[in-house]
Amino acid sequence: MKRLHTKVNLIPIVAKADTLTARELELFKAKIMADINYHGIQIFKPVSDEFDDPETVSDNREILSKIPFAVIGSEKLVERPDGTMVRGRRYPWGIIEVENEEHNDFIKLRQMLLRSHMEELKDSTDMVLYENYRTQKLLSMGHVQDNNVFREFNPLVQVEEERRAHEAKMQKMEAEMTAVFQQKVQEKESKLKLSEEELYARHKEMKTVLEKQRSELDEKKKRAEASVRPITPMEQHPTKGKKKNIFSGF
Repeated sequence: MKRLHTKVNLIPIVAKADTLTARELELFKAKIMADINYHGIQIFKPVSDEFDDPETVSDNREILSKIPFAVIGSEKLVERPDGTMVRGRRYPWGIIEVENEEHNDFIKLRQMLLRSHMEELKDSTDMVLYENYRTQKLLSMGHVQDNNVFREFNPLVQVEEERRAHEAKMQKMEAEMTAVFQQKVQEKESKLKLSEEELYARHKEMKTVLEKQRSELDEKKKRAEASVRPITPMEQHPTKGKKKNIFSGF
């Protein structure tokens, strides 16, 4: 298994499981998995991701709980007490059925191989095992491989790179829009400030003109008042001090 696990998909199976009791089978499975983990042997295991529906996740967990699969095999049909014919083995104490999940794990093994995980097995063989084997062969022959050549074979990596590129693009667009917005705000503030300065200058100029006009009016008023001759008392009372003409009546 240590020589094969890097070249083919390994699925551990306990053959002739009908020779063990339920307790013995449980302990034997635990020992097999402990040895596999201890030696670092890679076996095929169904995996679930965030896109799987709850039923698929539940099926994968159930299949994982059966590894290594305890199976029995038989090509003979035997008759059950109810008269139906099933594929299995007859013993003095009863019948063991091949396609009965209470008797062995053959149904789960068949489901994984032929129904639910056939494509995953093919992809694992093609994209992981074969590429690793090919890489090791090329390296042993002195060829240096460019890892970028095989990037397209991993769709998850490609999706992740596209997501990162999209996020970087969106961040760049956001930064550009922020810069443009800030520039527009600065231009608007500059225009408002310039308009304010122009209004202040016009106000100051008009105030200066008005002050000048006021000063001119005050100056004219003073000159006008200075040029007016004062009225004498005689002019105020023209009959006072004159003699009466006695012949005024004739």
